[in-house]
Amino acid sequence: MTSWVATAYGALDLRGWHENQSDVEVMLLATLPSEPIGLAGMPAGLWRKLIEGPVQEGDLQEDERALVHEFEAAGIASRNAAHPARILELNVPWLSSPVHEMVYALVGSVARDHGVDVVAIKGPMLHRQGLRAREHSGDVDVWVDPRSMEALCDAFESWGWNGQADQWSGLSFNHSVALEPGAWGCELDVHRHVPGCAEADSVVFAKVMQSSEKTMFAGVSMLTPELAAHAVILALHDLRPEARHGKTSAEAEEHAEKLRLAGERALEFAHGVKASAVLEPTLRLAFPAARLRVDHEIPMNWKWRESKGWWRAYWMIFTSLPPEERLLFLRRAVWPQAEVLAASEIRAGRSMPSLVAARFRRIGKLFRW
Repeated sequence: MTSWVATAYGALDLRGWHENQSDVEVMLLATLPSEPIGLAGMPAGLWRKLIEGPVQEGDLQEDERALVHEFEAAGIASRNAAHPARILELNVPWLSSPVHEMVYALVGSVARDHGVDVVAIKGPMLHRQGLRAREHSGDVDVWVDPRSMEALCDAFESWGWNGQADQWSGLSFNHSVALEPGAWGCELDVHRHVPGCAEADSVVFAKVMQSSEKTMFAGVSMLTPELAAHAVILALHDLRPEARHGKTSAEAEEHAEKLRLAGERALEFAHGVKASAVLEPTLRLAFPAARLRVDHEIPMNWKWRESKGWWRAYWMIFTSLPPEERLLFLRRAVWPQAEVLAASEIRAGRSMPSLVAARFRRIGKLFRW
């Protein structure tokens, strides 16, 4: 006898959500590339019944039997009780934006199905952990195993996300890739490392995984950093220099209190990923009585960001790259892709961008010491 279970890449119960002004009872993200859908009335009741399943087809009414087959075709029901996307619980949103919670669930589901390790960083977890007053983030940040970064980014194309024109795609010094959301309205930033860690990218990611815990997003489990690791990650993000762009980084004092909140385990994590050198002033303010070990130098992924001149920064990047990446870096530095220059011209407010003029400006900028 055929039996049925509920499946989805994300599911939320909107009946108890205080901002729900519609008749929608359940928000679902199917296992097929799509946008979130809403169920109400009998279909919503049937789908909730499948969560408690497996439900025998013979126990369903005739109209329910027809509907459950439609559910299967839509990717929100399955005959396989061991389906990897089976939903076992239905909760109200805990993020202020249900759509953003669905994005986290989607990332967790896609990563699971592709065998990719991923950790959700920053965003609403910082608020939940007391590290940030602001609750909502406009985008979603995830840290992925650097060996699987390209595979995960490619997997999201069918879901409506496309990589922005990126001058440094394919180069290991590039710490993240921004995926444009299309209809979703939520940018997805995929990180391969966080600048400031002197340890190898794969080693740092493994330590982040070890210092993470499971968090549920729309019925899907994802790893998120524990408090101590997250306080260090936030400090590295906010203190990161961007001298060439005139960006002012946060002061050491601003993060001392947050690191103190995380306790001395933050010291252990910073040492484990070799971030103690760049965070030393903040760590000493946060833990004046602690014995701080700094057994490494400030990494190049931090030093080149401190340079106010493009030429110096590019030289430091070049010398830090593996030999097989250097030719590509030189080509991109001197002669970026046309789409990258066009996007840069638009951001600069030039209504009639000229690629020839843009290339001259680019070459001139390289030699500003």
